[in-house]
Amino acid sequence: MALAAAPARRVERSDARRRPAATRSPHPAAVGRGGPRLRPRSLLPQLLLAQLAVPTCAIITELYTTNAACAQKYCVNPAFPAVDQLPSMENMRWRKQSLASVSQFMSFCGQVLSYDPAVPVFDSADRDAAERRQQLENRTAQGLLVTDSEVTAPMDALKEAVARFDRQAATRYFVHLAGMGIEAWDHTDPMEVSAHPLRPCAKSVARLICFTHFPQAPSQLAAGEEVKYLRPCKNSCESYLQTCGVECCDEGLSCVWGEGAANATDSAAAQRRARTVRTTGPDGKAILLAQGYADHDGPSAFCTGDSM
Repeated sequence: MALAAAPARRVERSDARRRPAATRSPHPAAVGRGGPRLRPRSLLPQLLLAQLAVPTCAIITELYTTNAACAQKYCVNPAFPAVDQLPSMENMRWRKQSLASVSQFMSFCGQVLSYDPAVPVFDSADRDAAERRQQLENRTAQGLLVTDSEVTAPMDALKEAVARFDRQAATRYFVHLAGMGIEAWDHTDPMEVSAHPLRPCAKSVARLICFTHFPQAPSQLAAGEEVKYLRPCKNSCESYLQTCGVECCDEGLSCVWGEGAANATDSAAAQRRARTVRTTGPDGKAILLAQGYADHDGPSAFCTGDSM
């Protein structure tokens, strides 16, 4: 197709020289860079969602497929909800909190979580809380009045950290649904029972995003202890693919790759372990992911979440 199209364009340009100026086709620069070039159908939603999830064929190095028989469904970038945030999440500090103490600050993920989560530790908030505690101790030692509200003030730092990440999770939920072409306003409360045919898909998106933003904390540790980030379990990811019926081209989608493919033994699994995946964030920037989701089925002590 591409070889046949080239001569046709040259003929059109030759004809244009013989036509009067008023009837000539505009120069490509006048209609935008690459104006006459045909766009693949899978890229059309970019025109409407430039700042949201970007349609693509797969979460592999080459994002465009030449397979004419390929039938795509819900192939967006990032391919999995909030998967592009996994590296930055792992580099953060986390502290265990009881679900009962923090769910009240979650307007979005509060109904999703069923475990004691880890909450991000922000150094500035920690410093502020430490300074407040020291000031209260000094005033108490001097016999000065200390009110109950001042004693409970350090909780404000925790409240802000939880609410901040909950808002981020809600934003990523709306962004991902919009990229899939699903009306997010029909699913503002994805955990609510609904007869809407797409509600299970919206629910699976919300679950995977909340598992990413609020990882499970080890049950044997006490609240307040620092913990490591636990990636979402592979069956949480697979549940999203199956529930939404996500279909992509060529190599398709795999929830586990890189160092995360610890339990695989066959040759195909060895290739997945060695693979680095490239995806794109909502801001359009390319992100390399050396590792996918945890190669464990939840509920598990080694990962976050479970299947629906």
